[in-house]
Amino acid sequence: MPMLHTGYQPDTIALIGAGNAIDSALQKGLQRVGFRVQLLGDDQLGELRKGTLVVNAAACGGGANRARAEAVCRTLPNLPYSAVLHLSSYCVLTGGGARKKIDEDEPPAPESDSGRRWLACEDALADAENVSILRLGWLVDRSDKALLGRVVRAMLAGRPVALDDVSRGNPVTVSDLVRVVTAIVQQLASGAPRTGIYHYGSADTCTAMEFGCEVLDRVKSLYGEDFSADLVSLEADAGTSENTPHVESRSVVLSCLKVRDVFGIQQRSWRQGLTRQVELWLERLQKADA
Repeated sequence: MPMLHTGYQPDTIALIGAGNAIDSALQKGLQRVGFRVQLLGDDQLGELRKGTLVVNAAACGGGANRARAEAVCRTLPNLPYSAVLHLSSYCVLTGGGARKKIDEDEPPAPESDSGRRWLACEDALADAENVSILRLGWLVDRSDKALLGRVVRAMLAGRPVALDDVSRGNPVTVSDLVRVVTAIVQQLASGAPRTGIYHYGSADTCTAMEFGCEVLDRVKSLYGEDFSADLVSLEADAGTSENTPHVESRSVVLSCLKVRDVFGIQQRSWRQGLTRQVELWLERLQKADA
């Protein structure tokens, strides 16, 4: 089959994987628009070809892989890449407060250990040339500890699910992640600025409780309207006595103006890709029970 002449410079992408389903989704998305993709693990960085554009998804592999992701980020500045797009997280930012949205100029100030590990990856790339950082809202993916998986497993097991109905965020489905990363990489390979910090999250925000209710609707559409689940607000679960803590808002809603202004990327609703993610989780659980 003849090679597609895309005009991209470079036309090869080194995808440093997360070690989960995000890798294959990104690989297929980049190949679909004509890139040749070299999928690398953290132990294969020496195979990176000179002048390659790098998409670094290593930090998206979950908490267990965060030390590996930090090591990748410390190594990258010494490699012969042309540009790097590093995938990071809203977790590097402080939640709560009166602000409706947090823009790209907000100094990172993580409040959790997870956020500090995400920030350590960013810091390792701070002095490197031609590095773009894309901070994402919370990912709607197939990770075991991600909200979607916890909600679906609890629903099918008949267990109550306690969810935050105060803090808001703008989630990102895997399909939307692939769309955005592919669009940015196409432009980085076509002369767009190769340095900057960008935010991306869905156009509409939600709490974990609102997200859980949407998941329940998707499960009902597949299992029948008689399917039910017990979704409990964390505030209600904590009680209302003076001895129980009030659930404070940890909202982190990302402003995404810069990624629109620089790359022309418009936000989409997280609901658009939710049904497929729920179906994949149900298929996975059914296979495990077989």
